[in-house]
Amino acid sequence: MGLFSRSNRNQDADNAALSGARTKLTSDDVDQVRFLITSRLMVNATKLVMDRTGLDLKKSKQIVDEIRYGTYVPPIKKTPLMRRPGTNLAERTRALKAAGELHQATALVVSETGMTEVEAGLFVGALKPQEDY
Repeated sequence: MGLFSRSNRNQDADNAALSGARTKLTSDDVDQVRFLITSRLMVNATKLVMDRTGLDLKKSKQIVDEIRYGTYVPPIKKTPLMRRPGTNLAERTRALKAAGELHQATALVVSETGMTEVEAGLFVGALKPQEDY
């Protein structure tokens, strides 16, 4: 075996440990970590992840950094939502916005993208009405 095969096995084991730990975090835990991050309490956020997942310091910090930089993707625990062919998120959001259903449009974006409500609100606000040419 070469030098690289050992590091690939370690990397695979790390990825498996992180994946398993992500399933232990609830959406409330992730929200609490986000709050701690925005409050500049990174140590407390890391401790929370360590307590909830049982990971070591380095891997817990890695998950906190994923949440901090927006690369954290929670595992799918339910059956994925089936989308109708021919319609995309922007079209459906525009239709809700045009009907005056801004809250529903924001909720749709949050549910399908995982954005925060603030980010989804900015997305909905930035959508221009579709013009017929």
